[in-house]
Amino acid sequence: MPMMLYYGMTASAVGLITFSFLSPRIKVLIAFFVMTLCFDLVPRILFAIDVWDVGAILLLLAWLELASRRTEVPTSTIGYVIGLRIILGWMTLCLLWSILIYEYPGLNSLKASRQMIIGVLSFFVFKELFTADKGAYEFFHRALYVATFLLLPVCLVQFVLHEPLLFGLYREYGDVTRSLPVFLPLVLLYMWMIASKVLTGTRVSIHELVYAGMAVAVIALTFTRGIYLAVLFVVGVMIVTLALRKSPGDVKLNWVMVPVLFSLLMLFGAGFYGSGYADKVIDRFTSAMELILGENGKINKKNEDTYTGRLDIAKERFMLVLAHNPVMGYGFIHEDDVPRAIRAKLKYGSVIYTPQYIERYQEGYPYVLALHSADIGWADIMINTGLVGLALWIFLFAVVVIDFYATARRTSTAYYHARLAHFLQLVVGILLMFESNTFVTLVQIPAFILAGYWYCSQGKTEWQSEGALDASMEIAPGQHEMTGVCYRTSMFGGIRNCRL
Repeated sequence: MPMMLYYGMTASAVGLITFSFLSPRIKVLIAFFVMTLCFDLVPRILFAIDVWDVGAILLLLAWLELASRRTEVPTSTIGYVIGLRIILGWMTLCLLWSILIYEYPGLNSLKASRQMIIGVLSFFVFKELFTADKGAYEFFHRALYVATFLLLPVCLVQFVLHEPLLFGLYREYGDVTRSLPVFLPLVLLYMWMIASKVLTGTRVSIHELVYAGMAVAVIALTFTRGIYLAVLFVVGVMIVTLALRKSPGDVKLNWVMVPVLFSLLMLFGAGFYGSGYADKVIDRFTSAMELILGENGKINKKNEDTYTGRLDIAKERFMLVLAHNPVMGYGFIHEDDVPRAIRAKLKYGSVIYTPQYIERYQEGYPYVLALHSADIGWADIMINTGLVGLALWIFLFAVVVIDFYATARRTSTAYYHARLAHFLQLVVGILLMFESNTFVTLVQIPAFILAGYWYCSQGKTEWQSEGALDASMEIAPGQHEMTGVCYRTSMFGGIRNCRL
C-alpha cells in the first residue's frame, strides 16, 4: 500500500472519530462548509475526490444523529415546506425512473442527481437542527459572518495582485481579472440584512458597514451582468417592500436614509472610479441594460449577447424534453451516458471540459457540447425532472413569495431584518437561474437560506443579552426582547435599537 494512501486513510479515520464527538450544530456547520467547497480554500477535486461529496457524507452522518435524537416529529403545514417534500419525492421518482426504465448506469445517475437531491434534503437537516438545538441558527450565522468577513479582503487582494489566492472561479477579463467566490450568496445575504437596517434607521455597527463596503466591491469586481441586474432589482424590491409597510409596525422605511444610502454608493463609486476600474464595471452594467432593452448597437466582442444564447439553450432543451418525455424529461442522465444521437441535435450549450475531453481537444478532437449547461439552470431542471419538475419548482418559488408578503407584518421585530434578507436572497437565486444554476448545483446554499427563512418565520427568539432575561423565558411572536429600553435587532449580538 503506498504511504500517501496509508496516511490519507489514517487521517480520514482520525477525522471521522473526532467528528463523531462534536455537537450536532458543529457537525452540520462543518458539513455545510465542506459541501460549499471549503469556501474556495481548497480545489474542487482534492486527492481525486470531489470535496462536495465529502461534505455530503458528513451532512448525512449529522442528519442520522439528529434523527436518532428526535423524540417528537413536528408536522408542518407550511406551503413551501410541503412543496419541497413533493419536489424531493418527484426527484427520487425521476432517479428511479432513470435507473429502472431508462436503464442508465446506476452509479452515474446517482452522481448526476446527488447535488439536487441531497441539496434539497439538507433543508430538512437545517430545519431539524434549528428546531432541536436552540441557538443553532444564531451560531450558524455568526460563524458564517465571521468566515466571509475574513475572506472578503482576500478576494480584493487577489484582484489587486492579479493572482488567484482562492480556488474559486477566476478568469481574465481584458486587462483585469474577474472572480466569483462560491460564498457570494452568503455575502449578499448579510448585505441585505445590513441594508435593511440602514433603510429603517436601525443602528448598525462599524464592522457591518465595513462588511457592506467590501461586499459591494466584491460584487462589482465579478464583472457579471446578471449579478449586477439581480442586485439592482432586489434593492428596488427591498425599498418597495419597506415602503408598502410589509413589516412589523415598528419597522418602517426611513425615507431620509434612501438618499443617504445612494449617496454612500455614489461615494463608493467615486472611489472606485479613482482607482481606474469603474469604467469596466460601467461598461458591463451598460451592456446588461442594452441587452435587456434589446439595444445591441454597442455590444462588442467583450460584451457579446450571452443572454440570448442562454435563452436559446433553454428553448432547445425544452423542445428535446417535449419530444422525448415531457413528464420525466431525460431523468438524471450523466454526461458520459448522453447518446450521440442527442448530441448531434445540440446547437447551443457549453463545451464539455472534463479532463478526458481536454486531452482529446489537445489531440485535435472536435469540441463537444454538453447536454447540461451551467449557463441557465431552468434548462437543467427540465432535462433532469421534466416539465413536471419545472412546474413544481416554479410553484415553490411562487409560494415563498406569497408567504412572505402575506405574513411579513406578523414577523417578530427581532427577526424581521434576517427574514427579509433570506427572502431577498432567495429572489436573487431565482433571478440568477437565468444565468447560472442556483438550484441545480451546490443546492445546500439556497436550502440553508430557505431554512433560515423558515426559522425566522417562527417568531421564537433566542437573541437575548447575557443576564438580561432568564434563558427559559420565551418571547411570543410580535413581542420585542426588552433589556431596559433597548431591544436587540441584530443576530450578531450586542447591536440594539434603543428608544430614549
